[in-house]
Amino acid sequence: MSRIKKRGLDYFPMNTDFIHDRLVRRILKREGDAALAVLLQTLCSIYSGEGYYVLADRLFYDDLADSLYQQEASDVERIIRLAVEYGLFDAALFEKHHVLTSVDIQRQFLFITKRRNSSTIDACYNLLPAEEPVTELPSAALSGQEKNAAKDVDENDVPEGINAAGNGNAVTFQSENSENAPQSTQSIAQQSIAQQTKGNFLLDSSPGTGGTEGADGASAEEVYLRKIESMRPPKDGLKRNLDGLLLNLRQLRIPVQQQYAIVLKSNFGVIGHPMWKGFGVLRDSHGKIRQPGNYLLSLCR
Repeated sequence: MSRIKKRGLDYFPMNTDFIHDRLVRRILKREGDAALAVLLQTLCSIYSGEGYYVLADRLFYDDLADSLYQQEASDVERIIRLAVEYGLFDAALFEKHHVLTSVDIQRQFLFITKRRNSSTIDACYNLLPAEEPVTELPSAALSGQEKNAAKDVDENDVPEGINAAGNGNAVTFQSENSENAPQSTQSIAQQSIAQQTKGNFLLDSSPGTGGTEGADGASAEEVYLRKIESMRPPKDGLKRNLDGLLLNLRQLRIPVQQQYAIVLKSNFGVIGHPMWKGFGVLRDSHGKIRQPGNYLLSLCR
């Protein structure tokens, strides 16, 4: 029996500066700290339901209030209307259809579900330009700031030790000794990957560009972007988070050549690799590490 395809998302990203956003702070100042719970519950309802919108009718306000300890349905409605007034949700759709959504929420939904066979937005609720590419980095759901990585997966596909509900980077690391085990499954996979990619590096390289120019005249960046997009992890049973890895690399603005090398050297983002700890060090450094790509590569040696 085939599985029922889920419309909404299992997880959605949230920036650590969400609570410091100017509009969110204005709402909290007027409605108190409890308004934060209403906003978070609303986002959960949007992403877990249809994925990019929710119908804000009387039943919605009642259900939301039932999950809170201090807020009544009237309080929930007042806070949400205030959020619409401040522009956190699209005012036109709310007034016309009683729907809560926004450009950033829809962009986030399409980005996370871009690998699904069918990922569309109802024309009645669509706020995105028709020519906008889906492959852009996701924007913030409310604050307009960049979000951390999130991976759209089924419940049975979530690797153990990954907490994608927060920023997509929190992982439980395997023992460091596992990397040094002789002829382990991981080392065998890395040898296989190296053999498969060695020929590609030689074919794509040239004395003038050092592997930065394609046969069709494409630029170095375009060549490596194509390589990255065509990457598929080997089916060797190891747990990986390739999508989360790529999102983190892009958010750090690491050059595509280094992104490609990091993916290969980390065995396609295998869980437990020292590189994942490196992302935490980079975040804690607050920009003091000037060359994050070189730093991550140093952890892959």
